[in-house]
Amino acid sequence: MRIFMTGASGYIGSVVAEKAIEQGHEVVGLARSRASEEKLKKLGVTPFSGDLESLDRLTRGAAEADAVLHLGFVHDFTRPYEELIGIDKSAVRAMAQGIAGTGKPLITTSGTGVTAPDPNGAETNEDSPLDADPVLKLRAGAETDALSLAASGIRVNVIRLAPYVYGRGGSVFVPVLLKAAATHGFAPYVGSGAHRTSSANVDDVAQLYLLTMEKGTPGATFNGSTETDISLLELAKAIGAAVGVPAKSVPRSEADAICGAFIARFIEIGNRASSEKARRELGWQPQSKLGLLEDIADGSYRVFAEGLRQKA
Repeated sequence: MRIFMTGASGYIGSVVAEKAIEQGHEVVGLARSRASEEKLKKLGVTPFSGDLESLDRLTRGAAEADAVLHLGFVHDFTRPYEELIGIDKSAVRAMAQGIAGTGKPLITTSGTGVTAPDPNGAETNEDSPLDADPVLKLRAGAETDALSLAASGIRVNVIRLAPYVYGRGGSVFVPVLLKAAATHGFAPYVGSGAHRTSSANVDDVAQLYLLTMEKGTPGATFNGSTETDISLLELAKAIGAAVGVPAKSVPRSEADAICGAFIARFIEIGNRASSEKARRELGWQPQSKLGLLEDIADGSYRVFAEGLRQKA
């Protein structure tokens, strides 16, 4: 199968591409720069020049493929988030145009954060109420827009990623929190830290994308999480211990200043997203041996954390 990917040179996308190639697929990856092209070539991915605003290129890349996996996003947060979501919607629609009426799969990416935490701390699922936060409502709107494309003969699915996708020493949230702890002399959390959050190992997430591509029911959304019982206090303690500093509760405004408003939200609120649907419908069986806290303490983040301690 020929797979057209956005975000193939990124943290999660590169692992998805690696797994797809291992399974015998041909992967073509959108490349917005020479550096991206070189990284893709090293992965065994065929570069396809363009970016998420090159709509004609996206349509062509999709049209030449048997499946489309969309993991890219414009991370230029000097631009209004509404504008970034608009770019994402237009990109998805451009790729959909290339495979309209074919029944070929189009897998897009969102986050479990679009769902409001259960008021009693229970797990949520894909049908749970959405969060009222204005930023997260924009993200949820992009989901709705993507799913509406099923009416165009496209086998569209959405994967909602857990906040803490981890492993291989990468991710977005974990390195940011480790750097923040090393810089400020404490690992921040907001409130009591009693709320629990979700995580997912990046290798398991990569398999989820490929299973969804193969088996996803048109219009279905799947949560990608492998743990849902990590308290935010436990997470802060693990982050702090990794760089040799204590955990500390701070007001939300201070957390915003330390690690940015978006990430600060996820060291304050609960996010317990069940992946039972993906396991049941797709046969997803996560294989990760280390949970998030173990990986921070004595796994793939150990070298990175030790480097931060030496610089402190």
